[in-house]
Amino acid sequence: MKIYNNLSICALAGLLAFTSCTKEESLGNGSTAQTFQISVSDMGFQGISDGRAIDENFKTTFVKGDAIGMYGVENGQLVDGISNRKFTLNEKGVWDLDGNPIEYDSERFKNITFYAYYPYQENVAFDPAAEDPFAEFVGNWEIAADQGSTKYTKSDLMTSASKAEDGRLQGKVTFSMEHRMALAVLKMPNLVYDFTNGGLDDYSLNVAPKELFINDVKTTPYYDAASGTYMALVKPEAEYSISGTYQGAKEMSFSAAGSLASGKAKCYTINDANKLDYTLQIGDYLCADGNLVSVDATTVPDNAIGVVCYVGNPQPSVVLPETYSEEQDALKRDYPNCCHGLVIALKNATQDNNTVTFSTERSGYFGTWFESDDEWNEKFVSNLVRESERIPGMLGYNNTILLEMSPSLNNCNNALQYINSYREQVSSPSSSSCWFLPSMTEFDEVAKGLTIINRKIVAVKGLELISGEVGTDGAHKSVNAYWTSNEHATNKELVDKHNITTESAIYGRRNEGSKAGRFRMMLAF
Repeated sequence: MKIYNNLSICALAGLLAFTSCTKEESLGNGSTAQTFQISVSDMGFQGISDGRAIDENFKTTFVKGDAIGMYGVENGQLVDGISNRKFTLNEKGVWDLDGNPIEYDSERFKNITFYAYYPYQENVAFDPAAEDPFAEFVGNWEIAADQGSTKYTKSDLMTSASKAEDGRLQGKVTFSMEHRMALAVLKMPNLVYDFTNGGLDDYSLNVAPKELFINDVKTTPYYDAASGTYMALVKPEAEYSISGTYQGAKEMSFSAAGSLASGKAKCYTINDANKLDYTLQIGDYLCADGNLVSVDATTVPDNAIGVVCYVGNPQPSVVLPETYSEEQDALKRDYPNCCHGLVIALKNATQDNNTVTFSTERSGYFGTWFESDDEWNEKFVSNLVRESERIPGMLGYNNTILLEMSPSLNNCNNALQYINSYREQVSSPSSSSCWFLPSMTEFDEVAKGLTIINRKIVAVKGLELISGEVGTDGAHKSVNAYWTSNEHATNKELVDKHNITTESAIYGRRNEGSKAGRFRMMLAF
């Protein structure tokens, strides 16, 4: 099961709801009678403030591999052939029934009550004569301590009872699943870096629980990125306690207690100003969770993903407002909060530090398509450069988007492959942009701070940025240089490379192996 949430706020009262999409399919492919169909939906967790499932944007959707079980009961007895029948959702959104088909009988089915539950179990305590046949099953249900990622829904027990419909929808059974557990939700505070550098905006991060205990049992909660909340299922109609710690400006603790009925949810908001005075410097580490570790720290972080190589707002329309408009500024358009600096990756995108070609073809541009596109014209900056020229401003993100959206992919296909593969290998924090291929100007900034940047890269077992012999074959030299996202304006065969040591441009033929280069990514935060 997948959970989707467009929740904008999480009030203290806990206004949460889950609603599943509807799936319909015949229960039996071999029946000669009227088709028997089911519809499955989720009634949602209800906020305890008013007892209504009011937030329909918080949805639970069944996905391939999810399975439900179904029973049929007539006059307090199990119906033959309809006892814990398993239905599994396939890739086409169809519920596949295991075993023999179930045939629809309009007269008999009027007297049958159908019961369904999720997730499917081979052994279920089910009493067909009881008012709630699942009562014992629910009472003995165990909630896993690890509810992270997809494991959360495996503890989210749901049940439903329904009858077959008559009339136009004859033979259809609609299951509205009720949550039998309760839900505790944590809204953590933000950690705010209050930069002492003049002119830098505050940098705000979501804080995760460092440790979380439910009834003194260490628990891994489910994190919902859309709402920024952490969720943990708890037993209904029972007292529970919540406690834990988090690392903000300093280590803090929190605790709460309560009791909830089944299907109810409550959100606990931790209020903490949580501001940290911080001076941003070249050589600081950016970590996978978005936190910063000072260049002056005595210990290095084990989750570093890059080193700060530029301090300041890198958005082109801010750096050079007289040259670039906000309409042209792709970085500001896509990541308006990434206004603090740039970070260079710890390793190359190429394996084993190999040099590789930029593309398989070399005669044509990838970055000029937008100039004749009515939708995107005037919304980007050209990435073409002339000899010994620098395009002012930080345009690596701009150029990378041109590369990604280009219809001339054969002129940048290797570059695109390495950009995408690095994004998959090293996730960027929610507080940053995606990884992109730097421009010449951005590599210039790396070169200025190369000594401290390399020292910090090596300290966390990264791969230092290197340069080497310039070579003897003229302008198109083979050196330890790094591909940029700048194309050469006077020759469609060439893409600029950057020699970090000399801060000079090396003109590399796109597909010529002897003139290959390395790919090193960058992001803005």
